[in-house]
Amino acid sequence: MYAFSLFASPPPRPPSGLCAVVVLLLNAVLLLAWWASGAVASDIAPTRASTTDRWVPPIVDANEADIVNGFIHPQMPWSAAHRGLDLRSATPQVVAPAAGEVTFVGMVVDRPVLTIRHANGLLSSFEPVESELQVGDTVSQGQQLGELSEGVSHCEVQCVHWGVRKPDAWRIGSTTRDLYIDPAFLLGWTEPSILWPIHTEPAP
Repeated sequence: MYAFSLFASPPPRPPSGLCAVVVLLLNAVLLLAWWASGAVASDIAPTRASTTDRWVPPIVDANEADIVNGFIHPQMPWSAAHRGLDLRSATPQVVAPAAGEVTFVGMVVDRPVLTIRHANGLLSSFEPVESELQVGDTVSQGQQLGELSEGVSHCEVQCVHWGVRKPDAWRIGSTTRDLYIDPAFLLGWTEPSILWPIHTEPAP
């Protein structure tokens, strides 16, 4: 008895040669899909690994309890916000949270600032930090960048302000602005925000 009860006799079977061709084609498709998935995985594996690598706090042994002022994302690039993390420091030494290259050392308004560019394109800025490093110097993770300035008070207690941004990553109409991210996320202290501000053209 055949499963197809409507047929008085079993349905005709395709020639054996055609079956072999179909099987070969299916095997070829499966082999190609397997190879392609392996190639893609190998390409993106380093990227995934780099995004999950933990940075270290710019203050040695600092933890979440040392956050004096947390990150507040601006609703728009020109909006008031807290574009960084203030970390309490028991010592004046400031270290590199990740390897990078010094891109700026100097005064901004009334305080000394140091900025380094990391391999992933992110920029880290620290203030008020006095440093003997020069633009173009390379630093490794954990290497001392400088010391907190005694003449400038950013918090009620001794602290470092650490800001992280991705240059030209925030598109507002036809313009691009730097996109600030929460440094605590890079340390594994917080989860990434899933709420994004509404993008509009800046007011005239």
